[in-house]
Amino acid sequence: MSETPLAPLVLLHVPAGHEVDPQALDDLKAHAAAHYGASVLVNPRLQPRSDHRPLLLGHWGRTLPGQVLADLEPLIARVFFNLDWLADVI
Repeated sequence: MSETPLAPLVLLHVPAGHEVDPQALDDLKAHAAAHYGASVLVNPRLQPRSDHRPLLLGHWGRTLPGQVLADLEPLIARVFFNLDWLADVI
């Protein structure tokens, strides 16, 4: 019996104190699917952690993880936001 490689998946953890921008998440999902055949899963954490780096799971073909992350990083950065700056303005 041969093993079936797992489809590529980008796993994102919501940073502490941040929210998800649905439009930016949709843009990231569309890009990941179109360029890599990958899905994107956002895992909200109940307990905040300082480490919220994206994880690449599954088989990404010949594309190196560093290349994938370099390509997706600008899109990932737009997915999460917080309103901490608002406290300084008010």
